[in-house]
Amino acid sequence: MANTRGGDWAARAANLWRQVELRSLLSRAVIAVGAGNPTDAGVSWTLPTEAERPIVLGAGVPDPATMPVDDLRDALHHVLSTEAEEALSYGGVLGFSGLREALAQRQSRLDGLALEPENFLLNNGGAGSIDSVCRAFLEPGDAAIIEGPTFSGSARTFRGHLAEVAQAPLDEEGLLVGIASEAIKKAERAGRRVKLLYTVPDFHNPTGATLSLGRRYDLLELCAAHQVLILEDTAYTELYFNDPPPPSLYSLSQGEGVLKVGSFSKIIAPGLRVGWVQGRPDFIEALARVRYDMGVSPLLLRALAEHVGGGRLEAHLKGMRPIYAEKCETLSRSLQEHCAGYVRFRKPAGGFFLWVECLGPSAREIREAAALEGLVFPGGDSFYLRREQDDASHLRLAFSTASLEELAEVGPRLRAAFRRALGEG
Repeated sequence: MANTRGGDWAARAANLWRQVELRSLLSRAVIAVGAGNPTDAGVSWTLPTEAERPIVLGAGVPDPATMPVDDLRDALHHVLSTEAEEALSYGGVLGFSGLREALAQRQSRLDGLALEPENFLLNNGGAGSIDSVCRAFLEPGDAAIIEGPTFSGSARTFRGHLAEVAQAPLDEEGLLVGIASEAIKKAERAGRRVKLLYTVPDFHNPTGATLSLGRRYDLLELCAAHQVLILEDTAYTELYFNDPPPPSLYSLSQGEGVLKVGSFSKIIAPGLRVGWVQGRPDFIEALARVRYDMGVSPLLLRALAEHVGGGRLEAHLKGMRPIYAEKCETLSRSLQEHCAGYVRFRKPAGGFFLWVECLGPSAREIREAAALEGLVFPGGDSFYLRREQDDASHLRLAFSTASLEELAEVGPRLRAAFRRALGEG
């Protein structure tokens, strides 16, 4: 058919689109997470620095030197050599049954429960798992409780699902359950049902705190009484330095009222983008009903099944723990030796983070001064929902990827930043 619209039709159409305001097309979810605070925006944790060798303590990711590249290469080669057709086809919404079986066996041992593959749904990392839980259980306007501070990505997820989100604070023993209780009751008085409570109980991001055993029981009792589903994020649970943390909330509850999220991002490599939700089979089925992405790569899932089921993961974790323990000790010692009087912190028993309180100038001032000294890290305000809740006094120092030499140098550079901010020359 001949084109009768004229040669300038495309130009006119393009010009019409240039006049359209993007916001008029956006979903409520996009607008909800675009209000302009650091958590909403996905946080840029870098600042301009002219230092030749900047020390960046930003992201909580594994040290690349610890990633089991050879083991993963071998596993991928074996899968492609023996089951290429299946590995390169579509997978189901639950994920490869072989990896779910390997996880069921491993998590049965860790949680002391009899778990089956039907207790697991494989997802696009821990973040995808949290998103899937929110999609299945939250309606716009439902209430949810998260920790304050908390992982900024999870905060964005809850806001993106248009939940009414409240934050409950932590101390050295983890979530303050009494304040969480008040937040639940406040929402109920306002006529809103609290559907979910999200917690990172072990080696918390960003504070490094671990929820005490007593508070775990208190939290389970509270949420059972109000029928609030607990979303337990265990991304750092296995990264303990000496002794493992208390039993999981999932274990203590016998798998009732808790959905447990796990991930290979921190314990193997974030580029795998494989995580899982562990829960009662009917809850897992509900998650699968609102899944639209055709599942996670069957090739990667089969390779991970070999890695997990073959015992390589246990050896890998055993080798990682002393590496991160030494990194944490080196950073802590550097701060103690060079920043006494300027900062206060508690050394965590695992994980990737040191949560440091500034004594004097604000965290924002120190962060800017530190960038001039070649030291880059996020401030505490990146881990709260709203500006009125911004933490003006804390810094999060991620020690996982920095070398021991760099971590030893953090104290002198941070001291120089304090002196610069205080005008001490």
